[in-house]
Amino acid sequence: MNHPQINHYQILANCEELLVCQLAEKVLMEYPTGQLRLLSGPLQGLVMLRMRESVEDRQFNAGEILVTEVKLELDGQFGYGMVLGKSERRAMAVALVDAALRKDGLLAEWLKTELERINEILLSNRERLYQIVNTTRVEFETM
Repeated sequence: MNHPQINHYQILANCEELLVCQLAEKVLMEYPTGQLRLLSGPLQGLVMLRMRESVEDRQFNAGEILVTEVKLELDGQFGYGMVLGKSERRAMAVALVDAALRKDGLLAEWLKTELERINEILLSNRERLYQIVNTTRVEFETM
């Protein structure tokens, strides 16, 4: 099946933890626990948040943010998960889904289809939010 080009990791980062964990549960049902090896984590650390200043169009360091990171191996396939905040469960789920997506096969196809469905929900929610925010828009005159 051909899937549209979407960023699976962006979807995993933006959807609810419950959905990521449901996808990871499906992965765990397909692979016996003996095929899962934790390489490192869950570990908490700080990473620099870089932002772009829009007036002069240059990057700057906004500050450090807390992340949780997991590295694992699923049936010989590397998986990586890094999420914002202290969220060991979510980081583990993202790493499991990442490994399953990298393996390809039927499970990866199913995951891609589910991620496309979740992406549609995220886009719909974002559009609804933009419409609500747009009602508060104010026009300013410049001198």
